[in-house]
Amino acid sequence: MKYYTRDLLTLLISLFILSSCKNPAGIGLDNNPGDSFYGTLNDTLTLKTVTLRDDSARSVIRVANNNSNIPSININQLPFGYYKDPVFGETQANIALAILRPESGDIRLPQNAQIDSAVLVVRYGNSFVGDSQSSTYLLKVRQLDEVYSPNTIYYSTKNWSVKSDDIASTQLRRFNLKDSINVIVRGSNGQDSTVKRYPELRVRLNNSFIGSLLSHTLDSATVNSETGFLNHAKGLYLTIDKNAQQGIGGLATLSPTNPQSSDSPNFMEVTYRVTDAEGDTDTLTKVFPIPVPTSSSSNGAPFMYMSASINRSFSPVIQSQLANTAVNQTTVYAQAMGGLRTKVSFPYIDQLKGKKIAVNRAELVVYVDDDNSNTVSTPAPRLTLYRKDVSGNNQPIPDGDSRPVRDLRSQFQAAGPFALGGFYDDKAKRYVFTLTSYIQDVILGKVQNSDVYIAPVSEIMTNTIPFWPDITAPSSVVLKGFNPEDAQAKNELRTKLNIYYTELE
Repeated sequence: MKYYTRDLLTLLISLFILSSCKNPAGIGLDNNPGDSFYGTLNDTLTLKTVTLRDDSARSVIRVANNNSNIPSININQLPFGYYKDPVFGETQANIALAILRPESGDIRLPQNAQIDSAVLVVRYGNSFVGDSQSSTYLLKVRQLDEVYSPNTIYYSTKNWSVKSDDIASTQLRRFNLKDSINVIVRGSNGQDSTVKRYPELRVRLNNSFIGSLLSHTLDSATVNSETGFLNHAKGLYLTIDKNAQQGIGGLATLSPTNPQSSDSPNFMEVTYRVTDAEGDTDTLTKVFPIPVPTSSSSNGAPFMYMSASINRSFSPVIQSQLANTAVNQTTVYAQAMGGLRTKVSFPYIDQLKGKKIAVNRAELVVYVDDDNSNTVSTPAPRLTLYRKDVSGNNQPIPDGDSRPVRDLRSQFQAAGPFALGGFYDDKAKRYVFTLTSYIQDVILGKVQNSDVYIAPVSEIMTNTIPFWPDITAPSSVVLKGFNPEDAQAKNELRTKLNIYYTELE
C-alpha cells in the first residue's frame, strides 16, 4: 500500500497517530478538539446555507430509554417574557403551571377566614437575553380555562385556553436573576423570621380569586383529592402584556427545578387569619406546591408541572429568508426554543466519493456575522449540529453521539460536549464542529442525505449533546453563510468545511 502525502515526516506522524488511535473504526485522529492535524487540506467545497423554521421544542422532560436508545431531555429552566429583537422580530414566552393541594389538611379556608396575602413564588433560572437596563414589564397572571395535565407532553407551540380575568397584575422594572432576596416567613411556633432565598419571582395574587378558589362552600370530597383539586384549580398562566411594555424587553428564564434538594422551590402561599369563639386571632398559612419534575416509578412516564408556550412574529428579513430557501443565503439565522435553524448542504461532496481517502479530520467552521447582528444580545454561547435520517427524524452526528448506546466512534465519553464542538470562540468569532467520522461516512456512501442543521442549545447542558430543539436556552445568533466571492473580495472568513485527509492506494 502506498501513501501520498506532502512529505515523509507527515506520513510517519500520520501512521504513528493512526496506529495508536483508540477509535474502533480506525477513522479520524484521536486528538483533542482544536489540535493541529496533518494531511492534505480541502477547504474549497461548495456549500449551501439557508435559514429554516425549526421544529417545535419539547417543553417537558423526557426520560431516557436505553432499550430504544432514546436519551433523556432535562429541562432546568423555561423562557419567560417578551422581546422585540431588532433582527429576529418579536418573541413572547408564556408559562403555564399546575398547583397541587397541600400535603395534608383541608384545602378550603374556614368560613370566617380573612385573607392577608396570596403569593405565587417561582424561582428564576440562569439565562436572560435582551435589554436589562431600561425596559419595564407588566406581568399578568390568569387562570387556565383547561386543566394542566402534569403527565402530558407539551410543546412550545401549545396554545393554552385562558380565562380573561387578571388575578394578578404587577410592574417589573427588571428580571432579577442574580440577587438573592430576604423573605419574612412564619415558623411552626408562630414566630416570624427572615430567610434569605435564591432569586425568585414573587407575584401577589388577587384575594377575591383565592377566596373563591378555596371557598368553604366547595365539596370537600371533590377538592381534597389530588385529582379533584387539580381539576378544580386547572392551573395558572403567566404572561407579559406587550402593549404595556416599555422598551424592547427581554426573555428571562424560570426554573421548575431545585438544584439544592428534591423540594420544590415553587409554590403558592396563602396567609389568612381566623378568630375563635373567645375572640383570639390566629394567623395561618397554606402552601400549594408546584412540584419539581419527576418520573413514574412504575413506567418511567414524566411528570412536569410547568411548561412554556412561545409565540413569534418574525422580522421582514427573516420572513424573506424563509420564503426563499431554494437559493444560497449569505447571511443565515439560528434561534433556540424551536425558532430557527441553519441548514448546511454539501451539494458537490460526491466528487470525493469513490476515492480512497482516509479522513484525518473534518470540521465545519461557522463565523458570526457582526454586521447583521443587533447590539443588544451576544451570540449564542453554544450551538448544536445534527442530521436527519431517511424518515426525516433528527439524528446525532457520530462524532458527538451522546445517546445511551453510542456510535463506537463517538468521542463523547472522553471529551463530553466538546466531542462535537459548537462552543462560541469570542476571539475568533466562530463556532467549530468536528465531523470527521460523519464526512468519512458520506464519502463511503453510508449516508444518503449529507445535510446538517445548526441551532442554539444551552451551554450548561454538558451531560448531553442535543439533536433536538432546546427550549431552555433563549439565545440566537446571526451567521455568515457560504459566500466565496465576498470572502475573497473582502478578505473575510466565512462558513466552510475543512477536510484533512490522506489518499490511499
